[in-house]
Amino acid sequence: MDKKFFENKSFVILDGAMGTYLEKIGFKGITPEIANIEKREIVERIHYEYCESGAEIILTNTFGANRHILKKKKLEDKFEKIIKEGFNAAFKIKNEFKNVLIAGDIGPTGELLYPYGEIESEEIEKIFFEVGKIFEETEVDFLVLETFQDLEELKLAYNTLKEKTSFFIIPCLTFNSGKDFRTLMGQRLEDYIKWCDENKISIIGSNCGLNSGEMVELVKKIRNLTNKELWIKPNAGRPIIKSGKIEYEENIEKFVENCLKMVKTGVKFIGGCCGTTPSYIKNLKNKLNETCQSNF
Repeated sequence: MDKKFFENKSFVILDGAMGTYLEKIGFKGITPEIANIEKREIVERIHYEYCESGAEIILTNTFGANRHILKKKKLEDKFEKIIKEGFNAAFKIKNEFKNVLIAGDIGPTGELLYPYGEIESEEIEKIFFEVGKIFEETEVDFLVLETFQDLEELKLAYNTLKEKTSFFIIPCLTFNSGKDFRTLMGQRLEDYIKWCDENKISIIGSNCGLNSGEMVELVKKIRNLTNKELWIKPNAGRPIIKSGKIEYEENIEKFVENCLKMVKTGVKFIGGCCGTTPSYIKNLKNKLNETCQSNF
C-alpha cells in the first residue's frame, strides 16, 4: 500500500460487514467464504454496494479462509480457490471504482494457542504463511489481520507475514467491553500498544467485539497511549433475536454519531463490522463530508 494515497485525507472510509450482510440478504452456505465460489455475483454485489456508498477500501471475503478452519468444514480442497476468487470478486468492482484499494482479509485460526489449547505456535505460523503466499499471487494492495482475540496469535500472524511476504500489514485486535478493555485472553491495551511500538507498526486497529459507543471509549484510551494512525470498525451494537432472525440493536444514526466522534479524536480509517450494511457506510460518509466542510 502506498501511504501517500492517504496523506492529504482527514479520514478514509472503510467498508462494512461481509459475513452478517451475506446472511441478511439470504446466502445460506456452510461458511461466508464459500460464496466466492458458489455465489460470486452476490459477493461482487456487496463490494459494489459498499463502493457506491463511499467506501475507499474494501476487504476480500476471506476472513475464515485458512486451511485449518476450512478443513473442519470439509472445504480444505477449495482453500486456494476461495482466496483467489475472493480477490477476483473485489477486483472486478475495482474496475468500476478505480481509486478503491483492496485489502486481503485474514482472520484468526479460531483455536487457543498451547498451553491453553492444543495448537502449537509452529502450526499457527505455517497456517498464516500459506495464506500469505496465496495472497501474493493476487493483486491485493495490503493485508488486514482482523478480529484477533489473542495478542500472541496476532504477533505470530503479523511476524510470519511480515517476514515471508512483501505486504504492508495492518493488525487489528478485538477487545471485550469493560473499563479495562482486555482481550479474550486477558491482555491489556497497553500490551498491544507496546508491541506495536516495538515493531514500528504505523497503523494499528481494532474491530468487532464492541458497539460504536464502547469503541469511542476504547479510542480515547488508545489516544492516551499513542498517536499512531487508527483503523477502527465497530459492530452495529449487539446481536439480538427478533422474529426468529438475528438483528443488531444499534441504529444507523447512533452508529454514525459515534463514528463521527472517533474521527474527531483522530481516527483516520473508519468503517463497520458485524451488523453494518452499505446504508451505515453511506450515512457515515455523508455525515463526515458535511462535518468536514465546516469543522475539520
